Amino acid sequence: MADRIETCLACGSEELRAWAFLPAQMHPTNEEFEFQRCGNCGLVQLNPRVSPEELGRYYTRYYLPFRGPEAWGKYAPLVAMNLRKTDRKRSALAQRALSGQQPGRAGRVLDVGCGKPTFLELLQSQTGCYAKGIDFSDEGWRSEASRFAGLDLEVAEFKHFEADRAFDVITMWHYLEHDYHPHETLSRMKAVAHSDTRLLIEVPNFASWTRALQGRYWEGFHTPRHTAVYSPATLQRLLERSGWRIAELRRYGTLDAYPLFWMGLQERRGIDWSASMEGKFMGFMAGMLLTAPLFLLKRWLPAGVMTVVAKKEAGGSHPRFRRF
Repeated sequence: MADRIETCLACGSEELRAWAFLPAQMHPTNEEFEFQRCGNCGLVQLNPRVSPEELGRYYTRYYLPFRGPEAWGKYAPLVAMNLRKTDRKRSALAQRALSGQQPGRAGRVLDVGCGKPTFLELLQSQTGCYAKGIDFSDEGWRSEASRFAGLDLEVAEFKHFEADRAFDVITMWHYLEHDYHPHETLSRMKAVAHSDTRLLIEVPNFASWTRALQGRYWEGFHTPRHTAVYSPATLQRLLERSGWRIAELRRYGTLDAYPLFWMGLQERRGIDWSASMEGKFMGFMAGMLLTAPLFLLKRWLPAGVMTVVAKKEAGGSHPRFRRF
């Protein structure tokens, strides 16, 4: 059953215009899905969307992120090492946000859409913070309950989540682009934040050269799992409408943009996503070396991922945020 919406997820406008029909990615069908563009703010969003009840059939053995390092066979340890590198970047950014809180406090951190909570595990080990993670499923931690026993993990949708105390840092690592009601989520998030809370959001960046180059095969669309594909301008519009303002914009992310680019190349080739990736590892590495000069310019030439640091809007003027 399709889930059709009549307004823009970012600005609320009804000026939705047909933009493109794009194929399902990492899924063995010939289905295509319509994306529309807002005539007011420019947001590109999926419409109609797959109903939440049916979305699970797009998270199968073909979905590479769920398969994890094991999909790469004998190269799994190298892939796992790169995932730990991403966690270290995220922990460093969260610690930087925590440093602005009261001295002597370890802080309270909420990770929305935590998946396998290795980021929270690392952050807590480095800072001693109270670490809370929520997700719609416990698939990410169920099999390793003892390992993550020091974390406060909960199966919950944010619209039903409640907390008796505010958090100092709230993180959303590649969660917002999946959210069916982002304005409502961000508006409600203010209830679990105080005036100095930092909100860290990382999403694919529509305004990137990889999207322009790869077109319908760009993995940032993640069709039909992503409900919207944000640019810096449309993300800023959504945040301000929801009562937040961007304090810092990074036109790159903790997640390396090259793997997304590589997956787009594989989409174009029509590979079997359920097969082992072991035989593709050397080609993956060769491509990474060949394109390294481009991806090293990510601060100046956005490569497909962006991160923002936001604060609750206190009213008054909007100071220009910092760009990195």
